[in-house]
Order: sequence, then C-alpha cells, then structure tokens
Amino acid sequence: MPSSLVTGRLRSLAHLGPALRKLASQLESLGLGLSLWEPPDVPVAGGAGGCALCPLLEGGRGECRRAIREFAGGVLAESTPRKARAPYGCWMIGIPIFRRRRLVGAATACFPVRDMIEEESLARLCERLHLDRQAVQDAAAGAVRYNAEHADDLLEVLQHLLEGQQELQIAQGELGILSSNLASTYEELSLMYRISGSMKLTRSPRDFLQAVCDELLEVASVEGMLAMSYPDPRTGGEGMILQAGSIAVDAVAARRLVEEQVRPAVSAQGQVVVENRFAPTPGGALAPAVRNWVAAPMTAEDKPIGVLVALNKARGDFDSVDMKLLGSIASQAAVFVTNHRLYQDVQDLLMGVLHALTASIDAKDPYTSGHSHRVAMISQKLAETMGFDAHRVRRMYLTGLLHDVGKIGVPESILCKPGRLTDEEYESIKKHPAIGAKILADIHHLDDVLEGILCHHERPDGRGYPRGLTGADVPLEGLIVGLADSFDAMTSDRTYRAGLSVETALGEIRKYAGVQFDPAVVQAFLSLDLEALKADITRAGNGLSPGLAQERRA
Repeated sequence: MPSSLVTGRLRSLAHLGPALRKLASQLESLGLGLSLWEPPDVPVAGGAGGCALCPLLEGGRGECRRAIREFAGGVLAESTPRKARAPYGCWMIGIPIFRRRRLVGAATACFPVRDMIEEESLARLCERLHLDRQAVQDAAAGAVRYNAEHADDLLEVLQHLLEGQQELQIAQGELGILSSNLASTYEELSLMYRISGSMKLTRSPRDFLQAVCDELLEVASVEGMLAMSYPDPRTGGEGMILQAGSIAVDAVAARRLVEEQVRPAVSAQGQVVVENRFAPTPGGALAPAVRNWVAAPMTAEDKPIGVLVALNKARGDFDSVDMKLLGSIASQAAVFVTNHRLYQDVQDLLMGVLHALTASIDAKDPYTSGHSHRVAMISQKLAETMGFDAHRVRRMYLTGLLHDVGKIGVPESILCKPGRLTDEEYESIKKHPAIGAKILADIHHLDDVLEGILCHHERPDGRGYPRGLTGADVPLEGLIVGLADSFDAMTSDRTYRAGLSVETALGEIRKYAGVQFDPAVVQAFLSLDLEALKADITRAGNGLSPGLAQERRA
C-alpha cells in the first residue's frame, strides 16, 4: 500500500496532514501501508496493497480494493476499531479518526500473514489465482512479517500511533501559538519599557507623542498612526495632531477624521473603539486611504485630553490584542501629557516668581531696568552658540536672570548712588554674588544655577570676586554670564556716565579677552548676530539697553 498521502484531496482530514504523513512513515517501517477514508467510504489517500505481494495477488482483479472499501465503510459506520480477513488471506485493520469528538475519517492498513504462504495454502492460492508459485514465494520472503495472531497488537499499535501524532500536532500548534503570543508580548513589553523610559518632563509632548506613534507603527503592524491632544481648557492653548507611517492622509484630512468620526465615537463609549469596516465619505479626502482603525482615548481625571489612532491593520482586522495594546499606551501617554501640563504650571509659576523677584531688584535703580532680562537673553544666546544642549541652554537663561538677585541685600543708597563708590561701598557690592547664591540655595530646582550666580564676577586673571578663581577653575556658566553682564552694563546709561556704543563695548571686550573675559566666550560673543539678538530681546519684553537700541554692530 503506498505510504505517500495525497493531501490535496483531504477535506475533513486536512487539519491532520502533517500528523498523517508521519503516521504513514511509521507504518511503512512496520511493513504496513496506510489508506485514509472520509465518510461515508470515500478513499482520499493510499490504496490497496502495501507490500510486494499486493500487486502480484491483486493482478487488476479489484477484489482487495472492494474489500477494503467495504471494510473502511464498516469502520466509519460503527465508529470503532475493527479487524477482518481480506479475500486472499491478508488481514485488514482500521480505526476511526475523531476531531473534537466528531468522526472525520478512518485509517486502514492490511498485511500478509505467514499461514498464507504455508505449502498447502500457497498452492491452493496460486492455483486459484493462476499465479507462479515460485514468484509468490519470492515476493513473500521479504513481505511477510506477522501471524494472524498479531492483528490485535497491530490494531492497537495503529491506534496509539495515530493518537500520539494527533496529540503531538496539537501540542506543536499550541506551542506555535504560545511562541507567537510570547513574541508579541515581548515586543509590547519592550515598547512599554521604552515609552516609560522616555517619559521625561523636560521632553515636549510633541516629541513624546511623535515617538509613541513611530514605535507603535512596527509593534502594532499598521500603516499609519495618529496622535491628537485636545486644547488645554486651563490655558487656552491649541491642540495638536501628529502622524507617522506611509498612509496617504494629510494633516487636514487626519484632523477631520479624528474630530468628525473618531473623537465622537470614543467620547460616546469612553473606551477603546475599533472600526474594521470603515466607510469614509465617497470622494472625500480619506477615501480610499483608510479602511479600518482602532482608537484609544487619553484621559485624565475622567476628562478626555487626547486620542491615539492606529490606521489600516497590515494583515486582517484589528482585534482585542490591538485594542489592549493601544489602550495601555494611551494610558501612559495620558499620564505623560497630564504630568507635563502640571510640570509646566509649576515652571510657569516659578518663572513668574523669579521674574517678579528680578524685576523688583532692577526697579531699585531706574538705570538698570530690564538688566537681568537682557543678561539672561544674551547668556542664553551665547550658550546656544557654544553648543550647549537644550536643557543647559534653559539653565543658562535662569542663571543670567538671577545673577543679581543678591543685590536685594545691598542698600539702595549704594545701588543708586550717583558717582563712584567708596572702597567700603564697593566691598558691600562685591558681596551680592554670595548673597544671591545663599538666597537661592534652598530651592532644589535651582541647584545647577548657583555656581554661575556665585561666579559671574570671577575673572580668568584671578582678579575677580568673591573667591578670586583663575583660569579653568572659573565655571563656564560664570564666565558667560560675566561677559553678558559686562556688555549690558557698558551699553547702559549710569548716573555717572552715558552708555557706551556697541562698537566701543565690543572693542573693550576684545581688549580684555584672556584677562577679564574668557577667550572662547569672547569668540562666541563676537560671532553673534546682534540685530537678531535685539529682535529676540524686544519680543521677550523689558526693552533694550540704550546702547543696544541705538547702535548697529560695526
């Protein structure tokens, strides 16, 4: 009986293809051929004859084929294992095949036995079939392995082998599903970890949400991602929409999709919404780019603050796994956006207090009005020019803004004195960097600006104060603020003199490079576009110093 299976003909047994192929191979090693049948008695693979005797005995007469078909029909009808003698003395064994307790087919095999080729039996068989006795004996020599008594044992072997292959295939299928699920879970956990690790309050919501969209593209296997944050009702700020992926939807169409269809659906249900049969307006901007989507709300204190939308599943429809993943990421994104807004509120409050503090100090002397603001702007621009990162640039702005906060401890009679100061008065003035650092020392948020405030009057030549540091011992932040402070002071009017022109001030800065000012900071300052700097200072408010307002850089 041929051991190869014609799997293309399997219908009810198609799910067992791999298991049946292995079963056929195992039976072949036992000298048995496998035939498969589907109800009522339709052969789908194999056939009569499993050894060299089969074609010799059958000889085209069809008796064995008819007998095996009838035998298989009996196995299918009774749904129980059976054995029976074949027309030429071989034995047939068969077992029903079940799937989830439903009969789906039968497996049969036949084998010759030794009593068939005993001298008298063989003579009668050859005479009946008109066969050459020697040819039959030669064929039987390598084909006959069993006695009739082995039929029960072989029937049990057939059943155990089939059950074992079925169980193995089920286990392999479950293992494949488990492996796939584990791989997906690993990717999702990795994504969650990466997103959690990137939730830094110093990062903008735009950058964060864009990164979330980019990450979800691959993990969720989608063509496009949208993230929309709704306007903040407390500040009146505008909402934003971000995109990622290759889907052909422009920003206007994406916003319409979210506002007109996604947001109402999500708001109505208050949970993740999936639309696998999306039908955009015919001829509209979205047709036929979007075919399905899943959307998850970003909520804070039960109030919607945005939505994440995945567009066009790469294969098939969006399912519960996609909904769960997007919902989890949306929850994390909502936490970040909410915390960032709270952080921004605290930042705005702090900056408001600091601006009010520095403005009150500047107000002590009408000639220094806006000085702290201008020093902050110049320090920030210098930091950018010297390649500081964005966070350090922002800290340089604060350092410049607060550099003179210690003057709150200097008597107004000294700060506003017309004419030059006495040595004693000058010593009092020299205390303001240390006073400022001490005032701000208990504000943890300002720890990294204290050195710049304390050292903004230190000089490379060691003649600065309060510590008389020299060369590389002077913090770079102090050197930057010191140059910005000196430039604004030179170009501002004083009670005892008019402000210098920008050209004159620049000449002084060049002259004292390496002495009062750090050469690298001087080089960066001389490369600045002062017209652009003036525009930045004016936009930010508090006005320009007279010299900067009236002069152009030579």
